Amino acid sequence: MATMAQIHWPEGKKAAIMLTYDDGCHSQLENVVPVLNEHGFKGTFFLMGCYLEEKDIPQWREVSRQGHELGNHTIYHACNEAQADTLSGHCRALNCYTVEEMLNEIKIMNAFLSAIDGKEKHSLAYPCGQHKAGGQDYGIPMVEQGIINFARMSDSEEVITSNSSFNPAFVPAFTAFEGYKAEQLTAFIEKVLKQGGAGVILFHGVGGDWISVDAKEHRKMTDFLAAHPEIWVGTFSDVLTYIKQQR
Repeated sequence: MATMAQIHWPEGKKAAIMLTYDDGCHSQLENVVPVLNEHGFKGTFFLMGCYLEEKDIPQWREVSRQGHELGNHTIYHACNEAQADTLSGHCRALNCYTVEEMLNEIKIMNAFLSAIDGKEKHSLAYPCGQHKAGGQDYGIPMVEQGIINFARMSDSEEVITSNSSFNPAFVPAFTAFEGYKAEQLTAFIEKVLKQGGAGVILFHGVGGDWISVDAKEHRKMTDFLAAHPEIWVGTFSDVLTYIKQQR
């Protein structure tokens, strides 16, 4: 198995950052995509089926055409929290699902995404970072069966390095909570660069919607990344595929 030190990052890069955005928030279309395009960065947007509106579909198709990644955030965003318990008279909390039901929902969302971006395979972000349906883990069978390329967790400052256990079903991510400042985001990026590894950052709203980071703070972060061309800012699946191929 190759160590991270033996990985030859593309184009002489020294580390990698994956910028990921959950829920398909409208503020991402307005305040994120143009900024990423300005810098030539590629981001990953995990879309939630029940939040998508018909008018949004052409916009997300264009986002994909521009080289960004569309990912699976399930249809109903089932979590353990009480607010996920009912929708249209049906229980949508994770404890109400079986593993088979959860995998079927993810497959349906994959088909929806394929109709938007034309891609056969997608990666997933666990809703609320939770991966047990009816008390049983659905992440490992999901990846083992090839339903999903990789699956992203949340709330972790772990850097993927040569010393990390790399499980494609449980990829760690640093969560940018509401009100986070650029300094908190760039501190994580500097940590990733120092270790010569890869790091994932998770956003929701940017300059609007929910769990929002101010658009100016987000731009400061992207400006910081632009000032460090030795960092590869790539999609979730592209960077993780590259790492996996080195192991």
